Amino acid sequence: VSKTIEQRLLELEDREAIRQVVSGYGYAVDGLNAEAVGSCYVDTGVYAVGDIGKMEGRETIEAITRDPGHLAYVGAGCAHIATSPYIILDGDYAVATCHTMVNMHGENGFFIGRLSASRIDLARQDDGSWKITYRQNYMLNGDPAGSKLLGRLNEGPAAA
Repeated sequence: VSKTIEQRLLELEDREAIRQVVSGYGYAVDGLNAEAVGSCYVDTGVYAVGDIGKMEGRETIEAITRDPGHLAYVGAGCAHIATSPYIILDGDYAVATCHTMVNMHGENGFFIGRLSASRIDLARQDDGSWKITYRQNYMLNGDPAGSKLLGRLNEGPAAA
């Protein structure tokens, strides 16, 4: 099925907007900008981290920027980094699959402190922007859940 130039342009714009959300989270959380962190998520958004638990709701997710453990990471030097996401679009919904990591500073320089598989579900908002509805991370520490999550890269938003 052939797409019009307008459809193709909208798809490119959607993909770029999704990349901005995925990458913007890291800058916002390292910059201790709660409002910017929250702006990545819908009000009822969920951030589920396999070894930590679920943070439910924008305000709870924003609170990461005030968490003593997170503040210690930032104070010592850290960078939350997402690789370029693999994006599946389905109308007003999308899934982005990527690796996410926390690079940290220690006595011997920088090292990767956390490395995760991430599946990020997003929805188009009324204003045309994209926001995260559900984000699942699993550590890539030998637990098969991380590898399995990455293997789902072609499953669209309808897949739970």
